[in-house]
Amino acid sequence: MCLKLLEERESNLPNLLMHKIVTLESVAEIRLGMPFKSAIQDAGEQGSCYLIQTKDIGLDGILDLGALTSVIPEGNPEKHYLFPNDILLRLRGPVFSAGIIEGNLGKPIITSNQLAVIRCNDNLILPHYLHWYINSTSGSKHIRSLSEGTSISKLNSKTVSKMTVKLPNLGVQEKIGSINRNWNKQKTVYNSLIQNGDMLFDGICESIINSEELENE
Repeated sequence: MCLKLLEERESNLPNLLMHKIVTLESVAEIRLGMPFKSAIQDAGEQGSCYLIQTKDIGLDGILDLGALTSVIPEGNPEKHYLFPNDILLRLRGPVFSAGIIEGNLGKPIITSNQLAVIRCNDNLILPHYLHWYINSTSGSKHIRSLSEGTSISKLNSKTVSKMTVKLPNLGVQEKIGSINRNWNKQKTVYNSLIQNGDMLFDGICESIINSEELENE
């Protein structure tokens, strides 16, 4: 039985290792987010759209949808609406991380032109695989090599369109994408636990020092 499983694994190995190298524009639609001519103001409940900004994407590629700015965009924002599985790539370094949209928030979501919007052709490349690849060690290294600028490295939409991507078959993409998605969910939970723990222990320490001050009065 073990020998049979080993033989099957070895027979599948070439398929797992084989991949093509393609340009991003050949497997996805790339555009910039919506331009804002004036300073971004939080409109609160009056806002018609949620805005994803660079600060909402962590260096590890985790997109935080919990504290988005609500805005009233000028002009017609419909063509800039974002949808689940859209990938948002930071265009200013030093870290060019990318987030991926999951779920709906009750209001339309847009982003600014400081981010590139990547919408995958699902018949060719799976969003969660591409999200992993962009944030991976090899993907990040490749993107940094394409950036321009000295003190502040940056990318433009043309450069993003021409970047190359390793493209295995859809089965391999699905496996990698599933692992990436599950790990990101776990990281979100861990980060939330850490933040709550920081608040808890900070509160404990504050109460201790405050009680010491009262005793010394």
